[in-house]
Amino acid sequence: MPTTTTTAAQAAPAPAAADVTDSVLGRHLLTVRGFHFVFGALGDPYARRLSSEPEAPGAPLHEQGPLLRSSLGAWVTGDADTAAALLSDARLGVRHPGSAGEQSHVHDNVWETWRTCHATPLPEDPFALPAAGHARLAGLVRPVLGPVSCPAWTVDAERAVHRVLDGLGPASAASGSFDLVADVVRPAVTGSLAAVLGLPGPVRQELDGLLAHAGRALDATLCPQRLPDTRAMNAALARVRHLLDGVLAAGPSADATGALLAVAGDDEQARAALPGACTLLTVAAGELAAVTVTNALLALLDHPDQWALLRADPERAPDAVEETLRWAPPVRMHSLITQEPLTVAGQDLPADHHVVVVVDAAHRDPRLHEDPERFDITRPRRSGFRLLPTAGAGYDEVVAPLVRLQSAVVLRAVADRLPRLRLAGEVLRRARSPITRAPLSVPCTGDRA
Repeated sequence: MPTTTTTAAQAAPAPAAADVTDSVLGRHLLTVRGFHFVFGALGDPYARRLSSEPEAPGAPLHEQGPLLRSSLGAWVTGDADTAAALLSDARLGVRHPGSAGEQSHVHDNVWETWRTCHATPLPEDPFALPAAGHARLAGLVRPVLGPVSCPAWTVDAERAVHRVLDGLGPASAASGSFDLVADVVRPAVTGSLAAVLGLPGPVRQELDGLLAHAGRALDATLCPQRLPDTRAMNAALARVRHLLDGVLAAGPSADATGALLAVAGDDEQARAALPGACTLLTVAAGELAAVTVTNALLALLDHPDQWALLRADPERAPDAVEETLRWAPPVRMHSLITQEPLTVAGQDLPADHHVVVVVDAAHRDPRLHEDPERFDITRPRRSGFRLLPTAGAGYDEVVAPLVRLQSAVVLRAVADRLPRLRLAGEVLRRARSPITRAPLSVPCTGDRA
């Protein structure tokens, strides 16, 4: 493995992802995917996570100590203290230091540069802004959809979720059979997003299909997707951005998008940041909320005593969300790049090195919680313990409040309206989804109350 790294700033700028031929992009995706499988088969715990489902969220990493050097070149931690320190350290970011444009390495020789840190090129990437961009987005979103302001949109979200439950098809209602993801969770999340952001009916209808492709972007940052899926993902991201540009161009309105426009005012930088903010709120928050709700319901159904608690008191929904964010978080790995040399857990890390925080392992660190493998919605919140970011250190303020709001609203409604919910078949998850482990299909039964 090379001991030196060529910085992105020294390399020639890569062309836009859309300009890369299928041959070049396909070769890059296959090469990085091959690295994951080879080193995973050789026992590297990080590579195994990228190539297949880990046997247990925390154990293999906890046994390796606070910081592991992966054969893929990344420094990896599942230690809670080390993870929290890394995610709060301004000397790490999501971009290569001094780089501009896409974080794309499709023209690099992977065998020479050992770059597996940005596996899939993303167009107009709002997922890899520099620190100043993070701060600008957070400042723009906080007054409208921040931790304090977001609950103001609860009623809008609730109405949209109950419309979805009201609309479960007659055949499904008669037989009591439906798919939890396709028929309930994703329509409820898309509907509540549209209600909060004020997206018109045609946009909302198109989003149902687009988000299924665009949501792959969260996994694609570390795990190469298949070439057709990569092209479909990039096309969906571009289309979502186009639709949101149209919504913003319509001007002020009595919804969160109108409130964001009012916050931006005449500030040119803020107005330029609005499309990126709305893209994150739609794609990232939408995908993370859908994964969180489904993970929560799967955990609750697998723990009947906890499901009984929520059914008896649906107002416990926020507690169920917080325990799900700990026990089965929607972002299981977070990728960072050192912006300058630093020392972590006794290891000297040079600038421009890849660091990965394994979030679910850190959340199950046995030093933090008694019986950390148990799912318990009554678990006391540990004093001084903060859940690691829902979507990474830079974007936690931008999307996490909306994810929490939507997740609690959907869980509360399902506990109230579908109290006899039961699994009726095998749970299927999306392939090549090591970060979100996004559920694709959850066959269920349970007539409406």
